[in-house]
Amino acid sequence: DYLEDIDSVEILSIGKSLELIKDLGNADRVAESYSLNGFMGSHAIGHTRMATESDVDIRSAHPYWAYPFKDIAVVHNGQLTNYWSMRRQLERLGHRFTSNCDSEMIAVYVADKLNKGMELEEVLHQSIEELDGVFTYLVATEDSLGVAKDCMAAKPLVLMETDDMIAMASEEIAIVS
Repeated sequence: DYLEDIDSVEILSIGKSLELIKDLGNADRVAESYSLNGFMGSHAIGHTRMATESDVDIRSAHPYWAYPFKDIAVVHNGQLTNYWSMRRQLERLGHRFTSNCDSEMIAVYVADKLNKGMELEEVLHQSIEELDGVFTYLVATEDSLGVAKDCMAAKPLVLMETDDMIAMASEEIAIVS
């Protein structure tokens, strides 16, 4: 038996450097509830979403942690059309999943490649060839951030860079507000 298989138990992460917070509700309420304005670090990812293919619950909320790998998390906008075949391939390698969400599969995919010694940039480039569908995803590791977009670039990505920070979002309103 695994701890995460017990009803009412949810493991969000076992990281050394990333702290994963998942909750339901609007971004302002979640930020206030967890005092996110007081967090210190070199990078962060966040995600608000309209659930289109998964339940509205904590298990389906972003960011997704790449169980059981430490310090790898993903947020994703889009849909993978080869989700089930990629998931089965990863399961045959011994990976387990806590949801049926393609975003979690991306996290495990990236973690598997990194664990095999690939560099994050190489993994991101390879994912564009191996993942099928329309997507943009952002991955955070202990010491880096990376982003990948499908070849059709159907899912938007807005980038803002100042002297103090770099911000990425799928909609301009998320950055300017």
